[in-house]
Amino acid sequence: MKIHGNIYNQKDAFSSIAYVATIIYKLKRTVMKKSLFIVFLIFTSISIACSQTYFRSGIFLHHSTGLYIWGPNPDGLSHTTIPAEMHQFNINHLLTGSDSITLNEEWWSPSDNEWYTQHQFFEGNTAFTDINDYLNNNKIIIVKSCFPSSEIDSWGQPSDTATDPTYKSVYNYKWHWRHIINVMKNHPDNFFVIWTNAPREVNSTTVQQAALSKLFCTWAKDTLAEGLDPFFGAFPHNVYVFDYFNKITGTDGIEPVMYATAPYDSHPNGAATDFIAPQFVNEIFTAALAYEQFYTAIREHKNFDVFIFPNPVNDKLYVEGSADFSFEIIDITGNVIKSGKNKSEIGVKDIPKGIYFVRIITEKTEIAKKIVIE
Repeated sequence: MKIHGNIYNQKDAFSSIAYVATIIYKLKRTVMKKSLFIVFLIFTSISIACSQTYFRSGIFLHHSTGLYIWGPNPDGLSHTTIPAEMHQFNINHLLTGSDSITLNEEWWSPSDNEWYTQHQFFEGNTAFTDINDYLNNNKIIIVKSCFPSSEIDSWGQPSDTATDPTYKSVYNYKWHWRHIINVMKNHPDNFFVIWTNAPREVNSTTVQQAALSKLFCTWAKDTLAEGLDPFFGAFPHNVYVFDYFNKITGTDGIEPVMYATAPYDSHPNGAATDFIAPQFVNEIFTAALAYEQFYTAIREHKNFDVFIFPNPVNDKLYVEGSADFSFEIIDITGNVIKSGKNKSEIGVKDIPKGIYFVRIITEKTEIAKKIVIE
């Protein structure tokens, strides 16, 4: 467009007006497309939310260690409890009413609460209560052993499982856990949490027992739970390993004085309750909510073979499935933040905190899922 003072070429003016009109039309189309997509995302999210199966309530089956951590701690020096931490979790995540997380606790009866006994519990054929007594009424089931589980005698050998399954060897313990986790895997309508061992304080254990217990618990969390155990393979989505043992022990596998009730008393004290209770709630319920998303995706999109978790996410977003797919991470204004194809692990640390949508496209279908990056 040519300008000469207040006079300009009429032909150029008409060209300019047409150009501006074209830009406005394109902008309107872009805004409309984004708006329609955002509306689609919102209705998709509402549809999923309305039909969601909740994994937000259940039971914690424990012995004395679990009761001390549940709180209030009997030594009178704890400042929090698991119920108090659940209340705070609900506030932090804006969960109210039927959406809120809840948990009951129960003293599980067998006095020798260790992994052989837990193996029997999951067999469903015992003189005491077994897993079948809890499946229907508890979406979340949390189990643990007590101090006897840390009294490991030796590394062991394959024949242990046949000659004496009660013998406390690392080999037997791994066998017990593989069996327990496999039973959990076969109940996908429930979410399970299993604690690692309850450690002993220095006067109540030996160097060998503590070291073997540490080896076993480290295997449970870093090998089995990571899907790296060659005998078990992929770890099920509906199971979470809460590594209590390694949280409150040092490199020697012995419970520090700062967390023991007293010499010769390995029960966790108030400091241990204050340390463990928040981790218990945050880890377990974050994992349960992630499984809820996975479980819902499977049932809401039966012909869709890509699943997204965890949600909320703060580090890595996982997309799993057998189908070829492409993905886009989209902000609430419709802008594509990240995109790619067939990625199973997507880093989100570089994305600002907030609400986003993940659009997944396969040959079969297309879905959009709301995620929160925190």
